[in-house]
Amino acid sequence: MDFAAIEKKWQDRWEKEHAFEPDLDPAKKKFFITFPYPYVNGAPHVGHAYSSLRTDAYARFKRMRGFNVLYPQGFHATGEPILGVIERLRKNDQSQIQTLKQFGATDEDIKKFKESPEYLVNFWIAEWKKAQKAAGFSIDWRRSFVTTTLTPQYSRFIEWQYNTLKKQGYVVQGTHPVIWCPHDQSPTGDHDRLEGEGESPVEYTAIKFRLGDAFLACATLRPETVFGVTNIWINPQGDYVKAVVNGEKWIISRDAAAKLADQLKKVKIESHVNPADLLGKRAVHPLDNRQMPILPAGFVDTGIATGVVMSVPSHAPFDWAGILDLVNSDLERYGVTKAELEPVVLIKTEGLGETPAVAMVKNMGILSSSEKAKLEEATSQIYKKEYHKGMLNKNCGKYAGMTVAEAKDKIIEELMGIGVADAVWDCVGVVCRCTTKCHVKILENQWFLKFSDETWKGKVRKMLNGMKIYPEEARQNFENTIEWLKDKACTRRGGLGTPLPWDRSWIVETLSDSTIYMAYYTIARIINERKIPADVLTDEAFDYIFLGRGGARNKDMEEMRKEFEYFYPVDLRNSGKDLTQNHLTFYLFHHAAMWPEDKWPRAISVNGFVNVEGEKMSKSRGNIIPLKDMAEQFGADMVRLNMVTAAQGLDDADWRSENVKGLRSRLEMIYELCRDIKKAKRGTKTSLDMYLENKIRKESSDAIGAYEELRFRDAGTHALFETTNALKWYIRRAGGIDNANPDTLSESLMRAVKTLAPMAPHISEEMWTMLGGRGFAAFQPLAEEPYDDSYESTEKLIQKVTEDIEEIKKLAGEKKNARIYVAEEWKFAALAKLLQGAEPAAVIRELAAMRREKGKEISSFVNSAKTRKREAIARELQMKALSEASAFISAQTGIGIAVEEAAGQNQKANAAAPDKPGIFLE
Repeated sequence: MDFAAIEKKWQDRWEKEHAFEPDLDPAKKKFFITFPYPYVNGAPHVGHAYSSLRTDAYARFKRMRGFNVLYPQGFHATGEPILGVIERLRKNDQSQIQTLKQFGATDEDIKKFKESPEYLVNFWIAEWKKAQKAAGFSIDWRRSFVTTTLTPQYSRFIEWQYNTLKKQGYVVQGTHPVIWCPHDQSPTGDHDRLEGEGESPVEYTAIKFRLGDAFLACATLRPETVFGVTNIWINPQGDYVKAVVNGEKWIISRDAAAKLADQLKKVKIESHVNPADLLGKRAVHPLDNRQMPILPAGFVDTGIATGVVMSVPSHAPFDWAGILDLVNSDLERYGVTKAELEPVVLIKTEGLGETPAVAMVKNMGILSSSEKAKLEEATSQIYKKEYHKGMLNKNCGKYAGMTVAEAKDKIIEELMGIGVADAVWDCVGVVCRCTTKCHVKILENQWFLKFSDETWKGKVRKMLNGMKIYPEEARQNFENTIEWLKDKACTRRGGLGTPLPWDRSWIVETLSDSTIYMAYYTIARIINERKIPADVLTDEAFDYIFLGRGGARNKDMEEMRKEFEYFYPVDLRNSGKDLTQNHLTFYLFHHAAMWPEDKWPRAISVNGFVNVEGEKMSKSRGNIIPLKDMAEQFGADMVRLNMVTAAQGLDDADWRSENVKGLRSRLEMIYELCRDIKKAKRGTKTSLDMYLENKIRKESSDAIGAYEELRFRDAGTHALFETTNALKWYIRRAGGIDNANPDTLSESLMRAVKTLAPMAPHISEEMWTMLGGRGFAAFQPLAEEPYDDSYESTEKLIQKVTEDIEEIKKLAGEKKNARIYVAEEWKFAALAKLLQGAEPAAVIRELAAMRREKGKEISSFVNSAKTRKREAIARELQMKALSEASAFISAQTGIGIAVEEAAGQNQKANAAAPDKPGIFLE
């Protein structure tokens, strides 16, 4: 079977007949589904495929459920990534060059990339479209666009959005910490980062321990533990300086000095400090004047905060592990005794001991401070429990009796009030697309989205409560994000994008111009087809189109208003789980601000990440596979099936090439049955036919239920695996396709093909046509149908009886015939009464009164059957099915078969039960 030819055939047919281009149709219920528009600094790969193919499969499913489905896609070019690629190319970055070549760029293309961001953007848009069409995406490309001033109409839309938000007081100017790229001289949002997506500015408290004429500025996230400090850590290999910070001399890392200069502090480096000159000296504790020895620790990172750390070994696993390192080596050389470093108990927490760090290090078998992963896990466990449940004790002075959560801010306020602490901001591991390491800058006169506004948050909480979240377990992450989300910088100085309308020196940043573009999709077709210029799309025009304010100036505006009103709101947005804490939550906030409740999103689905052959995707492993290469190598339907069924819920998917062979063989089996159906000749229908018809209805209905909840792994199990197993059994039981019933086989295959169509659309179209189906399979109605489970039970019974005869033959030796006994009627009646809740004694009395000669047998059977939970197959159906299957059972076992009603013929007949026929070989 030539999958490639079949796929090309149907892709061309869909495009030629504009199959997936929905227009406003008041007679049909709409369904609007979206996937985050991709960033166009490369082509789609296996990582994009999982989320996007799930979206496409769901869009296809909803079409088959009778909806007028709008599934558009635009492209994202805002911010730094495009220019970052160009800069790396201009630096002749071989890694970047090879990556672009892997995804289809030639040397000539790369040369043009260096010269023109627009060429680069348009090149990758074309590659995305090519790859998605080859993978069978059912996108309405008429509504496509690219962000930034490359689409002036879209830029006008963003200007309208921000003018509207500003009028409501949701865009404000102020002084806030932001993650900053010193090279670009601009805030760096998540999508402008090579590394560190999801990181936010973190506030440390720098507590000052006096040493001579200077202070060791110890940065901590746990200032409430200042009462239990035993020593101070520095990195013996670190680069330290003495710097004048706002008039005070601080001993900090050189990195820290550079960062503090960006945090509204006056910083001047006075001299280099050799760590060896500090070790063994003692600094003065700011609260009680205790002498704190300065000791070495390799785990201290001079690139984080100040590079100087206070040691609290009772509650910090790293600190206790560091002390053990020194105790086991050369503590005495620093003039310090072990007794001086004994942990000070500060916090009582249910479920933790007095010195939880000591206990955790011991229990986890941690032997050295170099065991970073274990220590980080231990730290996380202790901090979470202590923050939420910990109570400060008498060693914490006036804060005794307070919870950690209550005391923390009060302690910071006191320390800063008496001048022994200061705020220091930092972030960990954030790298800009231009490859520059970022830090935190406190930015003045920056524009922010006021996500901290309680009225705004209240609207978003209400919105979330009214939405469906798939899977439901993801809801908590949204709820948490809404609560902790603070004001966020929405502009940057450089990169591509839309200028802020009232202050054009700023550009709206990447995550801030991608929150309501779904609304633009509804009008993009009219703008694109009629080439409506940007200057016509004034704020007043958008107010009418999207909010119904004012009046329409022309027919175009009227039509755009109608399209928006028909298609909006978004019925489902599907994305990776990594976007929950930024893009997806911002999406909710912006919709809550821009529209009334009837236009709020109705559902969000999130999914896990993608591994390849059991390993995480990474450039170093070389396993980031272009989508077009996957489709060419394996076939689009194979990629789709293997990808969307790889996981569900929040579990990570794993692309396994070895799975394709099994998927292909099952598809080929269905295809061959569709091809050979003309050979089916049996006219009469038997219980076997009823089995297949009901089994396929059941699996289709179960698949529909799974599709509806985006459980594609389950959908694949029902639509492909269980379905092909049933078809295989049917053909085997029938004795080959020649003995199949054509009506049963045709009906079952048509339903199976339709059920499979959302995941494997190309081969489904081909098989639908082979079966005589009219129109596209993609638009056939797919609905649940009632089914009868009993026929499946009879087939399982036939299979079990066949297996039992084979086992008995092994024990009894060669026999020529087998008698299969269906249990007596009274046993079926007894079981039915027990399942209805009748008392066993009452059942025995009732049956014994009618069959006195069987009193002992009745008592024995009822007592053995009283624990059974399921009904047996009806006696008449058992007799009919086993009789019809006798030839099959005979062929499988090699002996003659007779099916009889049990009537005391022999011990095996007497032992026959409703759910287990008796078998006698002779």
